[in-house]
Amino acid sequence: MGRLEGKAALVTGGSGGIGSATLRRFVAEGAAVVCADIDEARGKELVRELDDAGGRARFVRCDVGAPDEVRAAVETCVRDHGRIDVLFNNAATSSGGYVADLDLDAWDRSLRVMLSAALYGMQAAIPHMLEQGGGSIISTSSIYGLRASPGVAPYCTAKAGLINLTRTAALEYGRRGIRVNAICPGVVDTPMFEGVLSIGLTTREQTAEKHALGRIIEPEEVASLVLFLASDESSAITAQAIVIDGGLISECNLTGVPPVS
Repeated sequence: MGRLEGKAALVTGGSGGIGSATLRRFVAEGAAVVCADIDEARGKELVRELDDAGGRARFVRCDVGAPDEVRAAVETCVRDHGRIDVLFNNAATSSGGYVADLDLDAWDRSLRVMLSAALYGMQAAIPHMLEQGGGSIISTSSIYGLRASPGVAPYCTAKAGLINLTRTAALEYGRRGIRVNAICPGVVDTPMFEGVLSIGLTTREQTAEKHALGRIIEPEEVASLVLFLASDESSAITAQAIVIDGGLISECNLTGVPPVS
């Protein structure tokens, strides 16, 4: 307990599966938090839960595709809690289709929400972090930032770009005490995964079987990695894209030899 004592954190996409699990972990470890999201009902309900548990939490409605709203969320964290030690760029959206048929408005929206929004957050938070002597910026990329799949070019492109934005910012500001990392989750048991299942091309059981662990990972497991990167325990880790996928992308089984069961 207390790994984030005295620190303040902002989480975008805070009412979603990974976001809400992370906010619970942050509060349990002593952080004051701001939950930024477009879903006011779920965001405010989560903040009430965190406050009832003895935390210090605030909800801010924020469309991360709008730079002014991201900046306002950062300023709320600084105004309410006196600082911003952790910025977790976690908001996401989804759109798809084959490349030749992509809707350009949906393409632009995907890049704003999952790539440009991280830049907006960095631009708003970094000056405060420089003034206070450092901080940790974490962004949610994906295994799709390292691999590709048909039908999801906007998502793959945004997540890949986010990894190199992360590396660049880490190189620029590391000597001033700011660490910048990305996490690359695989399949996480969240509402977004339920949306994938609703397409009807795969099942939960088939997806689980593709993992080395034989199961889908939980939001709380991702939150544990985010907490580590937010804390001083990861003080030597920066410019990294850390995969957390239960072994999903590691397999290239051309022999057909089954795993030990």
